[in-house]
Amino acid sequence: MRGEAGTPSADLLTAGGEMEALIRARDWAATPLGTPESWPRSLRIALGIVLGSKFPACIVWGPQLTTLPNDAFRPILGAKPDGLGRPFSEVWSEAWGTIGPIAERALAGEATFVEDFPLAIERNGYPEQAFFTFCYSPIRDEAGRVTGFLNTVVETTGKVLAERRQAFLLDLEERLRGLTDPRELTLAAAQALGRHVGAARAGYGEIDAAGATIAVERDWTDRTVASLAGESRLLDTFGPAVIAELRAGRTLVVEDCLADSRSAGEAHAAAWASIGTRSLIAVPLLRAERLTAILYVHDLAPRRWGAPELALAEDTARRTWAIVERARAEAALQEREERLRLIIESARDYAIFTTDPEGRIDAWLGGAALVFGWGAEEAVGQPISMTFTPEDLASGSPGRELGTARRQGVAPDVRWHLRKDGSRVFIEGTTTALRGPDGGIRGFLKIGQDVTERRAAEERQALLAREVDHRAKNALAVVQTMLRLTRAEDVPSFARAVEGRVAALARAQTLLAEGRWDGAALRAMLEGELAPFLAGQRAELAGPPVVLPPGTAQPLAMAVHELATNAAKHGALSVPEGHVSVCWRLDPGTPGVLRLRWAEAGGPTVSGPPARRGFGSRVLEGTVRGQLGGAVSLDWKGTGLVCEVEVPLGQGALPRGSGGAGRR
Repeated sequence: MRGEAGTPSADLLTAGGEMEALIRARDWAATPLGTPESWPRSLRIALGIVLGSKFPACIVWGPQLTTLPNDAFRPILGAKPDGLGRPFSEVWSEAWGTIGPIAERALAGEATFVEDFPLAIERNGYPEQAFFTFCYSPIRDEAGRVTGFLNTVVETTGKVLAERRQAFLLDLEERLRGLTDPRELTLAAAQALGRHVGAARAGYGEIDAAGATIAVERDWTDRTVASLAGESRLLDTFGPAVIAELRAGRTLVVEDCLADSRSAGEAHAAAWASIGTRSLIAVPLLRAERLTAILYVHDLAPRRWGAPELALAEDTARRTWAIVERARAEAALQEREERLRLIIESARDYAIFTTDPEGRIDAWLGGAALVFGWGAEEAVGQPISMTFTPEDLASGSPGRELGTARRQGVAPDVRWHLRKDGSRVFIEGTTTALRGPDGGIRGFLKIGQDVTERRAAEERQALLAREVDHRAKNALAVVQTMLRLTRAEDVPSFARAVEGRVAALARAQTLLAEGRWDGAALRAMLEGELAPFLAGQRAELAGPPVVLPPGTAQPLAMAVHELATNAAKHGALSVPEGHVSVCWRLDPGTPGVLRLRWAEAGGPTVSGPPARRGFGSRVLEGTVRGQLGGAVSLDWKGTGLVCEVEVPLGQGALPRGSGGAGRR
């Protein structure tokens, strides 16, 4: 170009650079623009500005939209020709359906601005996803007509990917929230990562200290393709060479498993090819310099992993793993807290609550509500003294307990406490001081077990032991008296008499033991005492159910034994055809008084009372009158002895067992 007469134009080619040299060398005569000498001054001025700019830009001019780029614009084109002199629609033919209308608006005089426009650019031998922000500014000629536009552009791929990654990570954290199972957490993260980078599948493998790996994978794009699932030896699949790379922290990138089999290992390529995988990114995840896990994405066909995509996968994988580990830790903490809550809430026999440093209740758990009866809304804010008995309050026990816990760290709390309904509950527990990092008292923890039933059982046992001791002493006293009063003509007769009377006492003792010393059924006592003396004779028993108090059963059993002994020796039970009838009733006119009638019949004829008062009569007198405070009368009728006994039972006569008429 020659200025006005063919010399180089100073306002056109003054910036230098490669694109300027190409413009100088090009033959423009055959192009729609014509020779540079014919270019309008507006084009020459705009082109001079663009060539001198370090910002990516180009001029698009004329009806054919001829492209005139600067040096900074060329890297944006990637593997495309430099675009110099070509129609703009050819330069961006793959995106012209979207770019064309924008260019038409610029040629119509409207400046346009487009942000983060996606384009697939081949810059490293394969297409890569890229993003651009550009502006089309109309350029007018000397007559004011729009004859072209200025295209300024900046690549925003890094910004877009970073924003997407950040949005992905935020979404991932939300998706992982609530998951607790470690495998579910990691698998969800792997799948999300696979979708994010556009891979067909994703998975992860965890490596233990011995090098064994459990791999879990899911396929979410093609349900007809077999997918790895469950447990497998992922490291065996990768092979030793790949393992060494992973252990060193280097990402494994396989763009075609079959083509890359030399570097990846024949076994690795064959294993992945067997499940349809051709391309793969495996990101090693290390903890304390030890390979902990592998997070990987892969496709079913060969694929070029561009540098931005690879960087995205690596960075996102590591960030994802950090989120997963944090989510795992949070899930484990929640599980421990939930377990602790369940343990505490399940301890229903334990009253557990805490107080502030002054002893005011600030936490009242379910066990405390169950044991004491107050709900949390009633107890929180109240002093611990609300659970103490009036006598412990009067003696200052609450204050002493907290004071001991302050000084010694823990204080025993073993005493009767008060419930909401006024009843008492016996608590075995402790009061523990809760100290902060500075050693100051932050409050107190009270834990106590409700042992009321055990305490009552112990008291009942102690009472029973005292009762047994008392009864045993009474029985021994009766035996001693019986031995002193027993008379016999010879030693064998004496032994038989003593054995019979001791047996009567033993039978009464057994009945009392079976009734847990609450008493003995009158009918059962009569049957037991009569049984040894019946040898085919009849014994008729009739009367209502009556339970003899413990203090009445043994003496009355001795009295019945003496009556039966006398009947067997001298009365109705001494002959086969004799019989005895015993009837009883509770006197309605005198509550708590038992009236019992013993009548013999069918035995030897009785001429009157015996000439000498025997041991049996003395026992009857001593037991019924002396021990029981009752009355006894003996009537020696001709048909047999009739004995009537009156015994005060107090309120101890309880209806129990079978009564009514009966015969033995």
